[in-house]
Amino acid sequence: MDTGNISAIISATAGITGVLLGNSFLTIKEWLIARNKRKKEIAFLAIIVVSKLDRFANDCLAVAHDDGTEHGVPAGDHEDEYVPTVSEPEIQPLDFNVDWKTLPPNLMYKILQIPDRRERIKNLLNNIIEYSNDFPENTEYFFTRREEYCNLGIEVSEISKQLREVAALPPSDWNRTNQLKQVANSLKKKRSAYERQIASEPPIELDI
Repeated sequence: MDTGNISAIISATAGITGVLLGNSFLTIKEWLIARNKRKKEIAFLAIIVVSKLDRFANDCLAVAHDDGTEHGVPAGDHEDEYVPTVSEPEIQPLDFNVDWKTLPPNLMYKILQIPDRRERIKNLLNNIIEYSNDFPENTEYFFTRREEYCNLGIEVSEISKQLREVAALPPSDWNRTNQLKQVANSLKKKRSAYERQIASEPPIELDI
């Protein structure tokens, strides 16, 4: 092969290599731009959603502490009925102005399922109120209400933690989960003691 042909081959190879490298660099550049854009979108979403989740979990903790009393006496109008003193938390993730598609599907699903979880608790409590026979103490209602929202608060706190990690946000400076777990353990002991007390009481004899 003469020198001219070799030079032509080298020039052609160099040209093709240059085109391939140019395309590769362009592809890498576009990928980096897209990745940075997605990271910013996730961070924006997380900043908004984490604040909503944390507020919801805080409200769950407040409900978990609510035993139907104020200043040590039943909170009803005539101080004889136990009634809630803290409203149940509300959250509607689909109302948030964020792009949910930027999240991993599993995490997105967990967040969007929170209202359904709350609705199930609401229905459970409504059934207890309808069929309860422990008025005015409403003991079963308050045990269930406090336990369910305590557990939901723990779940939402964990979701918030996972979202912070996905978006590389700093962790919360308050360990709400520990407080919720302490309340859950306390409620478990109180319910157990209450059920033992009920079981040990003799049945009421009715005159027929």
